[in-house]
Amino acid sequence: MDSVPPQESENRASGAAAFAAAPASWYYLASLARLQRGPVRFDLPHGQSFVGFCGADEKPAVLSARCAHMGADLALGCVRAGRLTCPLHGWEYGADGRCTHIPATAHIPAFARQTAFPAEVRGGHVFFFNRPQPRFPLPFFDGLTPAHLLAAPPFEFTVDAPWYLVGANGFDLQHFRCAHDRTLVGEPTVDSPHPFAWRLRAGFSVTGSSGWDRLTRCFSGSHVDLSVTNWGGNLVLVTARFRRTTSYGIVSFVPLDDHRTLVRDLVWVPRSRSALGRRWFDPLDARIRRGFIREFVRSDVQRSAGLRFDRRRMIEADSVLLAYLDWLRPLHR
Repeated sequence: MDSVPPQESENRASGAAAFAAAPASWYYLASLARLQRGPVRFDLPHGQSFVGFCGADEKPAVLSARCAHMGADLALGCVRAGRLTCPLHGWEYGADGRCTHIPATAHIPAFARQTAFPAEVRGGHVFFFNRPQPRFPLPFFDGLTPAHLLAAPPFEFTVDAPWYLVGANGFDLQHFRCAHDRTLVGEPTVDSPHPFAWRLRAGFSVTGSSGWDRLTRCFSGSHVDLSVTNWGGNLVLVTARFRRTTSYGIVSFVPLDDHRTLVRDLVWVPRSRSALGRRWFDPLDARIRRGFIREFVRSDVQRSAGLRFDRRRMIEADSVLLAYLDWLRPLHR
Protein backbone atom coordinates (compact mmCIF):
# COMPACT_ATOMS: atom_id res chain seq x y z
CA MET A 1 0.00 0.00 0.00
CA ASP A 2 1.35 3.43 -0.93
CA SER A 3 2.13 5.70 2.01
CA VAL A 4 0.39 9.07 2.41
CA PRO A 5 2.71 12.01 1.58
CA PRO A 6 3.62 13.99 4.74
CA GLN A 7 1.98 17.19 3.47
CA GLU A 8 -1.29 15.41 2.62
CA SER A 9 -1.25 13.63 5.98
CA GLU A 10 -0.84 17.01 7.73
CA ASN A 11 -3.73 18.46 5.74
CA ARG A 12 -6.00 15.60 6.77
CA ALA A 13 -5.09 15.97 10.44
CA SER A 14 -5.77 19.70 10.23
CA GLY A 15 -9.35 19.46 8.95
CA ALA A 16 -12.42 17.32 8.33
CA ALA A 17 -10.66 13.96 8.04
CA ALA A 18 -9.76 14.15 11.73
CA PHE A 19 -13.45 13.87 12.74
CA ALA A 20 -16.02 11.08 12.43
CA ALA A 21 -18.71 11.40 9.75
CA ALA A 22 -21.28 11.22 12.57
CA PRO A 23 -20.61 11.04 16.30
CA ALA A 24 -21.70 8.12 18.46
CA SER A 25 -24.24 9.99 20.56
CA TRP A 26 -27.88 10.75 21.36
CA TYR A 27 -30.01 12.31 18.61
CA TYR A 28 -33.43 13.92 18.69
CA LEU A 29 -35.81 11.74 16.68
CA ALA A 30 -39.33 13.20 16.97
CA SER A 31 -42.10 14.00 19.39
CA LEU A 32 -43.77 11.01 20.97
CA ALA A 33 -47.07 12.18 19.44
CA ARG A 34 -45.50 12.04 15.96
CA LEU A 35 -44.16 8.53 16.61
CA GLN A 36 -47.61 7.39 17.69
CA ARG A 37 -48.93 8.26 14.22
CA GLY A 38 -46.52 5.86 12.49
CA PRO A 39 -42.87 5.00 11.83
CA VAL A 40 -40.29 7.80 11.51
CA ARG A 41 -37.10 7.42 9.48
CA PHE A 42 -33.78 8.96 10.53
CA ASP A 43 -30.63 9.04 8.38
CA LEU A 44 -26.96 9.66 9.07
CA PRO A 45 -24.10 9.77 6.54
CA HIS A 46 -22.63 6.65 4.94
CA GLY A 47 -25.84 4.68 4.83
CA GLN A 48 -26.76 4.70 8.52
CA SER A 49 -30.56 4.49 8.51
CA PHE A 50 -32.85 4.10 11.50
CA VAL A 51 -36.58 3.81 12.04
CA GLY A 52 -38.49 4.78 15.17
CA PHE A 53 -41.94 3.56 16.14
CA CYS A 54 -44.13 3.00 19.18
CA GLY A 55 -43.98 -0.60 20.32
CA ALA A 56 -45.85 -2.40 23.06
CA ASP A 57 -47.36 -0.13 25.73
CA GLU A 58 -46.69 2.84 23.40
CA LYS A 59 -43.00 2.81 24.35
CA PRO A 60 -40.67 4.19 21.65
CA ALA A 61 -38.32 1.81 19.87
CA VAL A 62 -35.62 2.39 17.26
CA LEU A 63 -34.34 -0.25 14.83
CA SER A 64 -32.09 -0.38 11.79
CA ALA A 65 -34.28 0.79 8.92
CA ARG A 66 -33.53 -1.79 6.21
CA CYS A 67 -35.37 -5.09 6.54
CA ALA A 68 -33.09 -8.09 7.19
CA HIS A 69 -34.87 -9.98 4.42
CA MET A 70 -34.26 -7.91 1.26
CA GLY A 71 -33.56 -4.42 2.52
CA ALA A 72 -37.00 -2.85 2.18
CA ASP A 73 -37.46 0.46 3.99
CA LEU A 74 -39.26 -0.35 7.25
CA ALA A 75 -40.17 3.32 7.70
CA LEU A 76 -42.67 2.78 4.86
CA GLY A 77 -44.35 0.01 6.83
CA CYS A 78 -46.92 0.14 9.60
CA VAL A 79 -47.23 -0.86 13.23
CA ARG A 80 -49.48 -3.79 14.16
CA ALA A 81 -50.00 -4.69 17.81
CA GLY A 82 -46.75 -2.98 18.75
CA ARG A 83 -44.72 -4.66 15.98
CA LEU A 84 -43.14 -2.90 13.01
CA THR A 85 -44.29 -4.52 9.75
CA CYS A 86 -42.24 -4.58 6.55
CA PRO A 87 -44.15 -2.89 3.70
CA LEU A 88 -42.99 -5.43 1.09
CA HIS A 89 -43.35 -8.91 2.57
CA GLY A 90 -45.08 -8.32 5.92
CA TRP A 91 -42.27 -9.49 8.21
CA GLU A 92 -43.00 -8.22 11.73
CA TYR A 93 -40.38 -7.00 14.22
CA GLY A 94 -40.68 -6.31 17.94
CA ALA A 95 -39.03 -3.49 19.84
CA ASP A 96 -36.02 -5.71 20.51
CA GLY A 97 -35.49 -6.20 16.76
CA ARG A 98 -36.48 -9.87 16.63
CA CYS A 99 -38.78 -11.00 13.85
CA THR A 100 -41.91 -12.54 15.38
CA HIS A 101 -44.01 -13.32 12.30
CA ILE A 102 -43.53 -14.03 8.59
CA PRO A 103 -46.79 -14.41 6.65
CA ALA A 104 -45.29 -16.85 4.13
CA THR A 105 -43.87 -19.35 6.67
CA ALA A 106 -44.03 -20.50 10.27
CA HIS A 107 -40.23 -20.79 10.39
CA ILE A 108 -38.33 -17.68 11.54
CA PRO A 109 -34.71 -17.82 10.28
CA ALA A 110 -31.91 -16.76 12.62
CA PHE A 111 -30.96 -13.81 10.40
CA ALA A 112 -34.45 -12.30 10.71
CA ARG A 113 -33.43 -9.63 13.19
CA GLN A 114 -32.92 -5.88 13.16
CA THR A 115 -30.36 -4.07 15.29
CA ALA A 116 -32.12 -2.31 18.16
CA PHE A 117 -30.96 1.04 19.54
CA PRO A 118 -31.56 2.70 22.94
CA ALA A 119 -34.50 5.13 22.98
CA GLU A 120 -35.57 7.53 25.75
CA VAL A 121 -38.44 9.99 26.24
CA ARG A 122 -37.90 13.44 27.74
CA GLY A 123 -40.96 15.61 28.19
CA GLY A 124 -42.87 14.00 25.32
CA HIS A 125 -39.88 13.96 22.95
CA VAL A 126 -37.91 10.91 21.80
CA PHE A 127 -34.13 10.64 21.63
CA PHE A 128 -32.07 7.63 20.55
CA PHE A 129 -28.43 6.55 20.63
CA ASN A 130 -26.97 5.47 17.28
CA ARG A 131 -25.13 2.47 18.74
CA PRO A 132 -26.63 -0.68 20.33
CA GLN A 133 -25.21 0.39 23.70
CA PRO A 134 -25.12 4.05 24.81
CA ARG A 135 -21.73 5.43 25.80
CA PHE A 136 -23.32 7.82 28.28
CA PRO A 137 -26.82 8.38 29.73
CA LEU A 138 -29.17 10.81 27.99
CA PRO A 139 -28.52 14.07 29.87
CA PHE A 140 -30.98 16.62 31.18
CA PHE A 141 -30.71 19.94 32.99
CA ASP A 142 -29.01 19.82 36.39
CA GLY A 143 -31.42 19.62 39.29
CA LEU A 144 -34.50 19.31 37.07
CA THR A 145 -36.70 16.57 35.66
CA PRO A 146 -38.89 16.80 32.54
CA ALA A 147 -41.88 17.29 34.87
CA HIS A 148 -40.44 20.69 35.85
CA LEU A 149 -40.34 21.99 32.26
CA LEU A 150 -42.53 22.33 29.18
CA ALA A 151 -41.06 22.03 25.68
CA ALA A 152 -42.25 24.21 22.80
CA PRO A 153 -42.63 22.63 19.35
CA PRO A 154 -39.13 22.09 17.88
CA PHE A 155 -37.70 24.18 15.09
CA GLU A 156 -34.83 23.37 12.75
CA PHE A 157 -32.34 24.93 10.36
CA THR A 158 -29.86 23.51 7.86
CA VAL A 159 -26.37 24.96 8.32
CA ASP A 160 -23.70 24.98 5.61
CA ALA A 161 -21.01 23.76 7.99
CA PRO A 162 -19.81 20.35 9.31
CA TRP A 163 -21.35 19.08 12.54
CA TYR A 164 -18.20 19.44 14.64
CA LEU A 165 -17.90 23.16 13.79
CA VAL A 166 -21.59 23.78 14.48
CA GLY A 167 -21.11 22.19 17.89
CA ALA A 168 -17.95 24.23 18.45
CA ASN A 169 -19.96 27.46 18.16
CA GLY A 170 -20.56 27.47 21.92
CA PHE A 171 -16.81 27.54 22.56
CA ASP A 172 -15.83 30.14 19.97
CA LEU A 173 -14.97 33.12 22.18
CA GLN A 174 -14.13 35.37 19.23
CA HIS A 175 -17.69 34.79 18.03
CA PHE A 176 -19.06 35.63 21.48
CA ARG A 177 -17.29 38.98 21.42
CA CYS A 178 -18.69 39.96 18.01
CA ALA A 179 -22.11 38.36 17.46
CA HIS A 180 -25.64 38.55 18.88
CA ASP A 181 -25.33 42.10 20.28
CA ARG A 182 -24.22 40.63 23.59
CA THR A 183 -21.23 41.98 25.54
CA LEU A 184 -19.12 39.37 27.30
CA VAL A 185 -18.73 40.18 31.00
CA GLY A 186 -15.50 38.84 32.46
CA GLU A 187 -13.80 35.67 31.27
CA PRO A 188 -15.75 32.44 30.65
CA THR A 189 -14.99 29.28 32.60
CA VAL A 190 -14.60 26.00 30.75
CA ASP A 191 -14.59 22.52 32.26
CA SER A 192 -15.50 18.90 31.54
CA PRO A 193 -18.16 17.72 34.02
CA HIS A 194 -18.24 14.24 32.40
CA PRO A 195 -15.83 12.34 30.09
CA PHE A 196 -18.35 12.87 27.26
CA ALA A 197 -19.25 16.48 28.12
CA TRP A 198 -17.58 19.87 27.65
CA ARG A 199 -19.07 22.94 29.34
CA LEU A 200 -18.69 26.72 29.07
CA ARG A 201 -20.19 29.23 31.50
CA ALA A 202 -20.17 32.98 30.88
CA GLY A 203 -22.02 36.19 31.69
CA PHE A 204 -23.31 38.65 29.07
CA SER A 205 -24.98 42.04 28.96
CA VAL A 206 -27.81 42.44 26.45
CA THR A 207 -26.57 45.54 24.64
CA GLY A 208 -28.25 45.33 21.23
CA SER A 209 -30.71 47.88 19.92
CA SER A 210 -33.01 45.59 17.94
CA GLY A 211 -36.65 45.10 18.85
CA TRP A 212 -35.87 41.59 20.10
CA ASP A 213 -33.13 42.92 22.40
CA ARG A 214 -35.36 45.69 23.77
CA LEU A 215 -38.08 43.15 24.54
CA THR A 216 -35.52 40.83 26.16
CA ARG A 217 -34.33 43.62 28.49
CA CYS A 218 -37.91 44.59 29.30
CA PHE A 219 -39.30 41.15 30.11
CA SER A 220 -36.25 39.12 31.12
CA GLY A 221 -33.47 41.49 32.16
CA SER A 222 -30.32 43.09 30.81
CA HIS A 223 -27.86 40.43 32.04
CA VAL A 224 -27.77 36.72 31.29
CA ASP A 225 -25.64 33.92 32.72
CA LEU A 226 -25.20 31.32 30.02
CA SER A 227 -24.24 27.67 30.48
CA VAL A 228 -23.51 25.59 27.36
CA THR A 229 -22.83 21.87 27.84
CA ASN A 230 -21.95 19.83 24.76
CA TRP A 231 -22.50 16.08 25.10
CA GLY A 232 -20.76 13.83 22.58
CA GLY A 233 -20.23 16.66 20.12
CA ASN A 234 -23.77 16.84 18.79
CA LEU A 235 -26.18 17.26 21.72
CA VAL A 236 -26.05 20.62 23.49
CA LEU A 237 -27.89 21.66 26.65
CA VAL A 238 -28.17 25.44 27.10
CA THR A 239 -29.34 27.27 30.23
CA ALA A 240 -29.86 31.05 30.02
CA ARG A 241 -30.54 32.65 33.41
CA PHE A 242 -31.87 36.20 33.30
CA ARG A 243 -32.86 38.25 36.36
CA ARG A 244 -36.57 37.57 35.89
CA THR A 245 -36.64 34.25 34.09
CA THR A 246 -34.67 31.21 32.89
CA SER A 247 -34.86 29.54 29.51
CA TYR A 248 -33.57 26.10 28.58
CA GLY A 249 -32.68 24.54 25.26
CA ILE A 250 -31.69 21.14 23.90
CA VAL A 251 -30.02 21.31 20.50
CA SER A 252 -29.38 18.21 18.38
CA PHE A 253 -26.93 18.38 15.46
CA VAL A 254 -27.58 15.85 12.67
CA PRO A 255 -24.78 15.49 10.08
CA LEU A 256 -26.25 15.50 6.56
CA ASP A 257 -22.93 15.18 4.73
CA ASP A 258 -19.34 16.42 5.14
CA HIS A 259 -20.39 20.08 4.91
CA ARG A 260 -24.04 20.35 6.00
CA THR A 261 -25.71 19.93 9.37
CA LEU A 262 -29.36 19.85 10.40
CA VAL A 263 -29.87 21.77 13.65
CA ARG A 264 -32.92 20.74 15.70
CA ASP A 265 -33.78 22.91 18.68
CA LEU A 266 -36.16 22.27 21.58
CA VAL A 267 -36.90 25.28 23.81
CA TRP A 268 -38.05 24.51 27.36
CA VAL A 269 -39.65 26.81 29.95
CA PRO A 270 -40.35 26.30 33.67
CA ARG A 271 -43.86 25.06 34.43
CA SER A 272 -46.22 27.17 36.51
CA ARG A 273 -47.28 25.99 39.93
CA SER A 274 -51.00 26.54 39.33
CA ALA A 275 -53.17 24.33 37.12
CA LEU A 276 -54.47 27.42 35.33
CA GLY A 277 -50.96 28.60 34.57
CA ARG A 278 -49.94 25.17 33.29
CA ARG A 279 -52.93 25.02 30.98
CA TRP A 280 -52.95 28.54 29.54
CA PHE A 281 -49.83 30.53 30.38
CA ASP A 282 -47.09 27.91 29.94
CA PRO A 283 -47.86 26.97 26.31
CA LEU A 284 -48.02 30.66 25.38
CA ASP A 285 -44.80 31.39 27.26
CA ALA A 286 -43.07 28.46 25.51
CA ARG A 287 -44.08 29.64 22.05
CA ILE A 288 -43.03 33.25 22.72
CA ARG A 289 -39.61 32.20 23.96
CA ARG A 290 -39.32 29.80 21.03
CA GLY A 291 -39.78 32.78 18.72
CA PHE A 292 -37.08 34.79 20.49
CA ILE A 293 -34.57 31.94 20.50
CA ARG A 294 -35.34 30.97 16.92
CA GLU A 295 -34.37 34.47 15.78
CA PHE A 296 -31.28 34.33 17.98
CA VAL A 297 -30.19 31.00 16.44
CA ARG A 298 -31.05 32.16 12.92
CA SER A 299 -28.29 34.77 13.01
CA ASP A 300 -25.71 32.11 13.90
CA VAL A 301 -26.95 29.91 11.06
CA GLN A 302 -26.44 32.75 8.58
CA ARG A 303 -23.01 33.70 9.95
CA SER A 304 -21.81 30.07 10.02
CA ALA A 305 -22.47 29.36 6.34
CA GLY A 306 -19.33 28.01 4.65
CA LEU A 307 -17.27 27.46 7.81
CA ARG A 308 -14.31 25.11 7.36
CA PHE A 309 -11.59 24.11 9.80
CA ASP A 310 -7.82 24.25 9.27
CA ARG A 311 -5.84 24.09 12.49
CA ARG A 312 -2.90 25.91 10.92
CA ARG A 313 -5.06 29.04 10.58
CA MET A 314 -6.04 29.23 14.24
CA ILE A 315 -4.62 31.97 16.48
CA GLU A 316 -4.10 32.40 20.20
CA ALA A 317 -7.61 33.83 20.62
CA ASP A 318 -8.94 30.45 19.41
CA SER A 319 -7.41 28.52 22.33
CA VAL A 320 -10.75 27.57 23.94
CA LEU A 321 -12.18 26.54 20.56
CA LEU A 322 -9.10 24.40 19.85
CA ALA A 323 -9.25 22.83 23.32
CA TYR A 324 -12.83 21.78 22.61
CA LEU A 325 -11.94 20.30 19.20
CA ASP A 326 -8.93 18.49 20.73
CA TRP A 327 -11.29 16.99 23.32
CA LEU A 328 -13.82 16.01 20.65
CA ARG A 329 -11.49 14.50 18.04
CA PRO A 330 -10.51 11.26 19.88
CA LEU A 331 -13.98 10.85 21.40
CA HIS A 332 -15.39 8.96 18.39
CA ARG A 333 -12.42 6.99 17.14
